[in-house]
Amino acid sequence: MKSINSFQEKTDAMLERVQDYLASLSLRERVMVIAGAIIVTVALVGYGLWKTNAAANQQQKRLTELKDTLVWMQSNVASMKPNNDSSLTTADKVQRVAQQQGLAIAAQEVGKQIQIVAEHANYAVLANFIMQLAQAGLSIEKLELNKSAGQIKLTATVQ
Repeated sequence: MKSINSFQEKTDAMLERVQDYLASLSLRERVMVIAGAIIVTVALVGYGLWKTNAAANQQQKRLTELKDTLVWMQSNVASMKPNNDSSLTTADKVQRVAQQQGLAIAAQEVGKQIQIVAEHANYAVLANFIMQLAQAGLSIEKLELNKSAGQIKLTATVQ
């Protein structure tokens, strides 16, 4: 409460100084100062809106590129071949890649295949997870992405 009163007093003092300054000017000078202040304010607001719009357009472009990459990955999942790294088991590779990406996953072994379920809010993280699995030598047999409640759910079968 004390800081609010202090802020109010400072604001009142500043407004009083501005009013005193404007009162000391001639009518022509007063009009010029007020018009200049309005022009500067409009220019600053316009510049802020323009920069915000440019940033939003750039993020929209980035999102479109990431979605295109995921569509390409889904269509080419069968052609992603594994490297020949046999030092780790498939489950260990999946867990290591998930930890590197900071993902909490649910993995279930079914024979030689592992079914993976992961959720994240960002397509890029899930796309990077799939790329890292392929680079770790895992063959991706099936890949599904579903979006619900702000989260993207990745369901994959790897071998």
